[in-house]
Amino acid sequence: MKILQNLDLCFTHHFFSILMPAAGEVNWFISTLLFQFILFMSFQVLVPAGPLSAPLGGTVLLSCHLSPALSAQAMQVKWSRPQLGQDVHVYLPDGTEVQGERYRGRTELLRDRIQSGSLALRIWNLTLRDEGRYLCDFQSDTYFSDATLELHLTSSGSDPLLDVSLYKDQGVSVTCLSAGWYPEPNVLWRNSHQKILTPESEQKLQSDDGIFNVSSTVVITESSDPALTCTLSPGSPGPEKVSAIVISGELLMKQRITELEPDLQWWRMAFIDSENFMTGTIPYCVSVQFSSWRVPLFVILVILMICVCFLILAALCLWRIHKEKGKDPD
Repeated sequence: MKILQNLDLCFTHHFFSILMPAAGEVNWFISTLLFQFILFMSFQVLVPAGPLSAPLGGTVLLSCHLSPALSAQAMQVKWSRPQLGQDVHVYLPDGTEVQGERYRGRTELLRDRIQSGSLALRIWNLTLRDEGRYLCDFQSDTYFSDATLELHLTSSGSDPLLDVSLYKDQGVSVTCLSAGWYPEPNVLWRNSHQKILTPESEQKLQSDDGIFNVSSTVVITESSDPALTCTLSPGSPGPEKVSAIVISGELLMKQRITELEPDLQWWRMAFIDSENFMTGTIPYCVSVQFSSWRVPLFVILVILMICVCFLILAALCLWRIHKEKGKDPD
């Protein structure tokens, strides 16, 4: 830009020196004034390249300035959203300001650099309705120029919560839950070998205020890798949220016993209906709830109790036979 201005300056000086060759220093002074007048009549509005990102509920600063750096104190400067027909904040040549109705109490013009052609706009308490295009325009008595910039809003959701439960007859389900995302996040499941897993089900529900709540479920079986990670990444640049879990074999064993539990009901009935043992003792033993790590012990106890029952019955029979023999006369 400076190179072009220098070339323009040289060309302008040369041009006016040709028009007025008779008065050397006067020509230089007049041509300089005319060049400054031309520069003042034309200018360009510059804004940051690429979209800006800001957090929901946070604050953003939208910058806008003139090139070349002319004073904008006597100009009208307006921040607006033409596609919505809304004026956001307007600076008038007399120094007064007007806020748009929707932005009243939420915007501020930074006027500390107005002499160099900069008038940035600060917006706070951002909502999803503030997302989109903004137009910054400068208007003098003789010239007008504008530029647009894009504002994207983001919301980083909560850390993923992993919920584990039994899943029908297929193993264990692990559900990844997270709330408060914008825009819609991506969910990725991996095992310890970094293999991507396909979820059994997934929901991304958008609330009335535009925020996304996510639920994604995978199913783990005995043959699956027990180590899992659930990663949520925002749809725009921002930090990922990750949670990890290792499913123990005890949970999978519990699922297997739950599947077999109907086949074990007859053991309970056999003990409860038995009239050969003390009331309450054996029913109490068999009514112990299944615990994943106690399942093998339970099976062993059942077998031992059966053996004990047979031993007791045998002992009773032998005692009665011995008693009856003792009563017989010689």
